[in-house]
Amino acid sequence: MKHLSSHRVRPFGLIIIALIASLFSISVSLPAQKAKQQIALVGGQIYPDPISKPISQGVILIENGKITAVGTKSKVRVPPGFDTVDCTGKTIVAGFWNSHVHFTEPKWEDAANLPAAQLNKQLQQMLTRYGFTSVVDTASDLPNTAALRKRIQSGEVLGPRILTAGFPLYPHNGVPYYVVDSVPPDLVKRLPQPATPEEAVRAVDEDIAQGADIIKLFVVSIVTRDGKHTTLPMSLAIVQAATAEAHRKGKLVFAHPSTNEGVELVLQGNVDVLAHTTEDAVGWPPATVSRLKSAGVSLIPTLTLFSGEDGPDANHQGILQEVKSYSDAGGQILFGTDIGYITDYRLLTREYELLGRAGLTYRQVLATLTTAPSKRLGFAATTGRVAEGQDADLVILDSDPAADIKAFSRINMTLRQGNIIYRAEAH
Repeated sequence: MKHLSSHRVRPFGLIIIALIASLFSISVSLPAQKAKQQIALVGGQIYPDPISKPISQGVILIENGKITAVGTKSKVRVPPGFDTVDCTGKTIVAGFWNSHVHFTEPKWEDAANLPAAQLNKQLQQMLTRYGFTSVVDTASDLPNTAALRKRIQSGEVLGPRILTAGFPLYPHNGVPYYVVDSVPPDLVKRLPQPATPEEAVRAVDEDIAQGADIIKLFVVSIVTRDGKHTTLPMSLAIVQAATAEAHRKGKLVFAHPSTNEGVELVLQGNVDVLAHTTEDAVGWPPATVSRLKSAGVSLIPTLTLFSGEDGPDANHQGILQEVKSYSDAGGQILFGTDIGYITDYRLLTREYELLGRAGLTYRQVLATLTTAPSKRLGFAATTGRVAEGQDADLVILDSDPAADIKAFSRINMTLRQGNIIYRAEAH
């Protein structure tokens, strides 16, 4: 739980207030540039998806932001006029999804007016240099995040696709202590804390009206009472009402569970996605795993959040077991790091190693980054695979994750709809 991890990560920050590289450097002083309309990635090993056999000495043709051909050098000819990128010795996979981020650090404030070069740099530092071409912001100031998204969509700023939840819904009088401690009291009062199902429906409607793509619930909040931290659950009726309204409007519901009681509220409340595991040293019983799987609940582990600064300790084994048991049962797992709450961005690369410790293979990790989130979030027709007709959302890795799972963190280049939004500095 975040409340138990305050010694591991920096404070939550102002949750309410809310580069592109040239072809041969990561200098962000240069203006953002669109990629050429015709690009050929040549010579790399291609993983079309998490289950298909890799293509050696592959070629990917990109035109107007779409993949138009994928195959071996012997089968795919590079037409004249294409800008060729030599990918010899590299591995090419679909662009990564990070399904749990936050645009809550003060540097994102006034995103509508910040210089494009500054936003390019910040997006690179936090996301695109790690291969993320799509992200799910699970809590932030919605109008500010919507402004950032609009500038990316226009092409003025080069960054990932952004889906956002806007303001989460909290239990009545139940804003977590770590939020209360870090924002002004008058702003805390603005957070949705529905006391009735009717109020929950109105809060969901307000978020969606402002452009929210998903709804986020704190089904169990950690609050301060009489000088001590204690859990405060959201009433089941409110969970059910909020979820039903979100589903009626075609939106998924994510939940911060905190405890096993929160997992039970997720199940009874028909929530779609667990935004975290629970910090339980003994893990989930088989019956819970089975019920989550039967209900089609997706899980975002955020294992790095719950590991110590020097790596996981003995209590972390229960969390790893939750992930392993759910993966073994065939439950859907989505990659997410809680970056933005975690402000040391370098730590997010630890997530790959921790997922490996939880028993996931490199192919399963690739699925958490690509096909699973694109399917769950409704983008499977355009993202998640390296295939003809898909958006050219691609990541070029310096090495092969089949040999070392940490290869997922060694990014040579990130492309979003054919635009190079990050390229590693040449040495």
